[in-house]
Amino acid sequence: MTDPLSCAIPYLFDTLEHMNVRDRVLERAAEQHGYITTRDARDLDIDPTQLRLMAARGRLERVGRGVYRVPMLPRTEHDELAEAVAWTLGRGVISHESALVLYGLSDVSPSRVHLTVPRDNHPRTAGGELYRLHRRDLDPTEITERDDIAVTTVARTIRDCLANGTDPYQLRLAVDEAETQGLLRRTEADDLRTQIDARGLARSKRRA
Repeated sequence: MTDPLSCAIPYLFDTLEHMNVRDRVLERAAEQHGYITTRDARDLDIDPTQLRLMAARGRLERVGRGVYRVPMLPRTEHDELAEAVAWTLGRGVISHESALVLYGLSDVSPSRVHLTVPRDNHPRTAGGELYRLHRRDLDPTEITERDDIAVTTVARTIRDCLANGTDPYQLRLAVDEAETQGLLRRTEADDLRTQIDARGLARSKRRA
């Protein structure tokens, strides 16, 4: 006769192991607006195939190659930006005009989400048409978080927007607002205003 206890022990171990994986996945996803990637799984010492199995059981939604979402977690105001970072498997950061939106510094409305990714990062997954990639190796001091989303610092964002052709008037308003919110020191704000005014003057001369 088969010992019921001998059958129960491996079943219990397997159940607890899966609960542990699920809990770790849920905890990481909750920190990232509901998203988790295969890269996250490896960081958590979880076999990425576990994410596919959870998706097959309806516990995760597959939203892209290597990117999943926990459906039980509510969507947020910046869900689109969080998904964009997840699409890069966490290697990209929100930048340029999309960063202005995340900081709430401008009412610009970019047609695609701007992401800065390392020079060696070349995503080939579906969904790339939704994003505009800027390849640059950012210094760690140029990256911060806003609403738990990786984003370029305000100063880096303003400079990137200026170089990318954003209206100088909009950028000056953004600098004023950032200084008011305490996101820029006065010296930083004054330096950025000087750069913006110089670019605006140069544009005016070209049009003359």
